[in-house]
Amino acid sequence: MDDEDLQRVYQWVDEIPLSRPKRNIARDFADGVLTAEIVAHYFPKLVELHSYPAANSFAQKMYNWKTLNQKVFKKLGFQLVDHEMEQLSNCAPQAVEKALKKLQTSMAKYGASKRDEESAPSARGEKSARGDYQPPPKPPPKAPTVPRAPGAARSTAATRASGGAGPTGGSPGALADESLQQQLAEKDAQLGEMAETVDILEVKIQKLEQLVRLKDSKIATLQAKLAQAEGR
Repeated sequence: MDDEDLQRVYQWVDEIPLSRPKRNIARDFADGVLTAEIVAHYFPKLVELHSYPAANSFAQKMYNWKTLNQKVFKKLGFQLVDHEMEQLSNCAPQAVEKALKKLQTSMAKYGASKRDEESAPSARGEKSARGDYQPPPKPPPKAPTVPRAPGAARSTAATRASGGAGPTGGSPGALADESLQQQLAEKDAQLGEMAETVDILEVKIQKLEQLVRLKDSKIATLQAKLAQAEGR
């Protein structure tokens, strides 16, 4: 994989909330737990996260990967071979990145096929439980437009604003609908503010994680130079 492919994979993973901080991707993903969480983030029905315990031993790591391979990856339309799972469990360089790229591509195809399946019955009609073809439902007829006398809309709006009843005595259901719509609008505004706050925090987290990776890289370089100097 070239640098551009690696960067795309890292950026994709950084956008997904995971249970562990991502410091060393080879070690962090070695037991398959975070990979299971990635699939669960997009397709929660495909993964039972309790089936993938955190592991340090090679045998347990391989068990997690083989379980993912048979129960999850197979449904997504791809499989890992034993050699690939061994590399993942042994933290081989770029083994995780290659597996994640393959997973990302397969999930995109799987998601697209699911969307096509869901949209097909409503567009073309569907078969009933008995097997006979049912055409798509027809839209309900539009109610006829009743012309209003000049000034009627203005007087109705003024009556609602003042809280009084209209010429026909007012409608409690309409007032309740307006109150509900106002509450929903307030909730939407609050959710929008919370979403903006979350976006800002996620950007800060991504920057901090990038700094951590840079520091880890510098430490590894210094350790290598120190080992080389001691070897002389």
